[in-house]
This record gives sequence, C-alpha cells and structure tokens, in this order.
Amino acid sequence: MQLGKKGVAGAGHDTFNLPTDVGFAPNGDFYVTDGYAGARVVKYTHDGKYILEFGSRGSGPGQFDLPHNVVVDPQGKVYVTDRENRRIEVFDPNGKFLTQWPTVEGVSGLFLTKDQHIWAGGVLLDLQGKVVGRLPGANASGGHGVAVSDSGDVYLAQLSGIVQKFVKQ
Repeated sequence: MQLGKKGVAGAGHDTFNLPTDVGFAPNGDFYVTDGYAGARVVKYTHDGKYILEFGSRGSGPGQFDLPHNVVVDPQGKVYVTDRENRRIEVFDPNGKFLTQWPTVEGVSGLFLTKDQHIWAGGVLLDLQGKVVGRLPGANASGGHGVAVSDSGDVYLAQLSGIVQKFVKQ
C-alpha cells in the first residue's frame, strides 16, 4: 500500500502536503498527520480507504498550526501534538474536538505506553493530561521523536542531533 504521490503535494484524499506521523486505532484504522505544509489529520481504514479528515490552520479548538504526531488510545481517542501552538489536542474517533492540554514548549513526539500513559517528549501524562512524570536532564524537554522499548526505556530524539536513552528504574 502507498498513500500519497511522491512529488505531488495536495490536500486531497490521496495527497499530502508533508505527512509527519501515523497512529493506529484499536480496530486497525489509522490516522495520518499532514503537518509541515498542511494542518489536518486524515483517517483511513486498515486497508487504506479514506474515511474522513479534520483540522484547519489556526489556533482555535480543533485547528492546528503544525500537527506533528498522533497516538490513539484503546477507547479510540486521538491525541495530536500541535507543536507550534504548544499543545496536545484530543479528539473522538470521528475528529470531534474534545479538549486540549497546553504544553510548556512545542512538543513533537508522542508515544502511548502499554499502561496507558503518553510520553509527550520528555513529559509523561495520564490520559486526562495530568503530568505524572518527567525525564531527568536539561535535554529531556521537547523531543522531536520519542519511543519506549518493551522494557520501559525511553528514547528521545532531538533536533540538536542527539538521541538520549533513559533507562527505566
């Protein structure tokens, strides 16, 4: 499967303006953030059929300046980093805006853990947006990408050219 067309920018059902991430729903549907030159999230079935899209350029509820990363929880709620507006927005499976969580800085990376917490860069949140932990160290904020190993170690990719590993204690 391939979605989008190399070298063809657009905001159609089968074109993107620089997609930034993919997040999977429990049923296999998936969401694509179309972020750097776009301001939307596009939802597809597990086999790539267009379902819907949501978002527009702006700073209001349901709008994005830069939708960068996306994760979906087991209940189907969709969490999207809006990096330049310094927040995480939460939507229902059909793109209806539910709430937003302000962030101290523009967060790019999101990762949903097995125990239903979200790493937003170097900050660990519960599914209501409450901060429940932070990675130590000055470079632990932000994070362009974040991933967690099966053993719980957190990897944080930085635009400064480094990747940090934080071993679970």
